[in-house]
Amino acid sequence: MVQAKAQQQLYTHAAEPKAVQQRRAKYREDETTQTLPQANIMFDRRVVRGNTYAARILPADATQTQTQTKAGSPASTKKKTTRTLPPRTPEAVDGRRHIDIQTDVYLEELTDTVPEADTSTQTDAFLDRPPTPLFVPQKTGTDAITQIENGDLFDFDFEVEPILEVLVGKVLEQGLMEVLEEEELAAMRAHQEHFEQIRNAELVATQRMEAAERRKLEEKERRMQQERERVERERVVRQKVAASAFARGYLSGIVNTVFDRLVSSGYIYDPVMREVETAFMPWLKEQAIGYLARGVVARRVVDKLVEDAAAALAANRSSLADKAAATAATVDAWAERQAKMEAELQGKELEAVRRRPTFVLRELKPAVASADAINATAAELTAQAEEAANAKWEAEKAEAAEKARAEAEAKAEEQKALLEELAATAAAEAEERGEEPPTEPPSLPEGMEAVDVEAEVAKAVEAVAKPPVKEVTDIDILSYMMDKGAITKDAIIQALAVHALGDKAYTSHPAFAES
Repeated sequence: MVQAKAQQQLYTHAAEPKAVQQRRAKYREDETTQTLPQANIMFDRRVVRGNTYAARILPADATQTQTQTKAGSPASTKKKTTRTLPPRTPEAVDGRRHIDIQTDVYLEELTDTVPEADTSTQTDAFLDRPPTPLFVPQKTGTDAITQIENGDLFDFDFEVEPILEVLVGKVLEQGLMEVLEEEELAAMRAHQEHFEQIRNAELVATQRMEAAERRKLEEKERRMQQERERVERERVVRQKVAASAFARGYLSGIVNTVFDRLVSSGYIYDPVMREVETAFMPWLKEQAIGYLARGVVARRVVDKLVEDAAAALAANRSSLADKAAATAATVDAWAERQAKMEAELQGKELEAVRRRPTFVLRELKPAVASADAINATAAELTAQAEEAANAKWEAEKAEAAEKARAEAEAKAEEQKALLEELAATAAAEAEERGEEPPTEPPSLPEGMEAVDVEAEVAKAVEAVAKPPVKEVTDIDILSYMMDKGAITKDAIIQALAVHALGDKAYTSHPAFAES
């Protein structure tokens, strides 16, 4: 078996024996009826493998590919290795050894010509199938022949005249009909052109009327759209006005409620009452207890002293005076310390009250309002304070101007009355002397200057000092933002809870408790 396969590999084509096929048809069948054998193109040697864009180098020997393909299997590799091993020379006998020598001098040229022969064959191409001949049925009847001579059926010269008359009449009638038809077509064409002109004119007029109607409809739609927009704007304005009125009415009661709740919650309180409740009343109770205790001790001491008064009155008089002075000094020092402590407590309370709005606005986490909103509110309150200061200044200047004007006018009236009195006196004196009354008006007495109303008013206005602008504090900002509704009491309470509890503020609810 191995020798047979080796014998087959020596030729370019080696086909396995097959059974004799059936005789092929003489003509090729239609291509539509042929069925190609199914084959896997993955193992077809005619299909090129690899990159189709690169140049493919074909081997010079057509059998090289088949030999390489067959040699790729393990069995062929083993056979090839076994076949390519050269025969070995027997080992040298004792006393001798094999050495390599040059054999070129022993080469002989082969001059015998090997007989060669060329043979070729060509397979004939398939013949096309000829067209199928027409089917001609076999005759079934009997054929007969009849000969007709001239003049047997009709006389041509006699019978052709009426036919010619009819043909000529028909030709003339047809020509007349064609002429009439041409005239009718020309008339119809002229009538159609006239109708087209009228139609075009009517179409232009119709288009003009349609354009005018379209413009009217567009103008109507535009006016209706403007009216709808106006109605919508009025509706929005009414809603905004109603919302503003409702908000003002709603917030007017909320502000008082918020302040009441803040007061009841302890965020806003009277520092004096808190001082009285937390510091003064406990101190008063302690002092009362101490005073009563001292009274008991004093009564006991008095009782003891009354018992010993008769014997030690003279000796104890100076010591009692010293004790009284020391007690008075102690009481004065204690009162001074209490007053100082009370002042410090009041200062701390006031500072704490001032710091609470600062804590709520700037230190509370999460913040109840953004820094931009706080700064904008502070700027707005500062502008309002400046406007109020300017308005107050203008009012003070107006009041000072009015007051200075009234005083200056009163002085001017007094000077006018004085001048009139002096003029009357001078006229009376001239009349007594029999002289003409003086024409020049009298002058004011020495040391009295004429009153200039406008100058006095300007001087009074310049003397009015501009009042200082009220400093905007955090409590003003908090109150203003609560009045506007930018900050609510619930937001402050929630922020205080989150600030106090931290991350537990969102998990301290019983629903989050571990079971």
